[in-house]
Amino acid sequence: MLLETQLCWNNNQDPMQQHNLTVQDALLRLAAVVDVRSLRVALRDSVQELLPSTECVCIYVLEGDSRLLSDNPPHEVPQEGKIRNVVEQQKRCECAGLPPSELPEKYRIFLAAPLPAHRRALVIPILDQGHNKVLAVLLVGCGPLSDQEELYLDVLGKHASVACVRIQAVQASYQRPPLSPSPLQSHNALLHLNVSEQDYCELDRNILQLCGELYDLDAASLQLKVINYMNPKH
Repeated sequence: MLLETQLCWNNNQDPMQQHNLTVQDALLRLAAVVDVRSLRVALRDSVQELLPSTECVCIYVLEGDSRLLSDNPPHEVPQEGKIRNVVEQQKRCECAGLPPSELPEKYRIFLAAPLPAHRRALVIPILDQGHNKVLAVLLVGCGPLSDQEELYLDVLGKHASVACVRIQAVQASYQRPPLSPSPLQSHNALLHLNVSEQDYCELDRNILQLCGELYDLDAASLQLKVINYMNPKH
């Protein structure tokens, strides 16, 4: 009976409500990523939900200072060519296809030029908050974008940027030297710690604050907290 009621409620939702729920699901998925592997999965699933016409998604993630790497199959963004030009321009590109020589074989059927009139290739750079660096690149094979889908991708890009920066911060934390060897010294140091004077970025403090707020056994309340945490910043 409960399932039937839920299905009935879902069927009665207007399209805008359904779209909003889809966007919220995508943002929550990105808010939960903790490593590069989960980031790739979240980005792929989110794009496929927000763009129902999607046929393929190839994801490159920044490693080091300049290498944008994909894991399926393992390769990186070519150093020259159309994809690299879009990355350097740092703007999303929708086109009728990409050069086959720049694509792994498995993606050529979906992305290589010339594509049919009802298909498009997207190159989507994910930028840091200062728009100074490309943190990830998405290649998407899909249909022509509507105005609403353009907006969805704008929102997705902002939240994907936050997720990328969070992962970088987590990775950097593993490389920090340990605190004082003595437990007592460590305890006393933490009691008098002034975070603003330490070599920790604002993102670290926000993550710690969010972790404290996420101790909530109510799923609906927990989801709202995550959404509220993300929205004010973007």
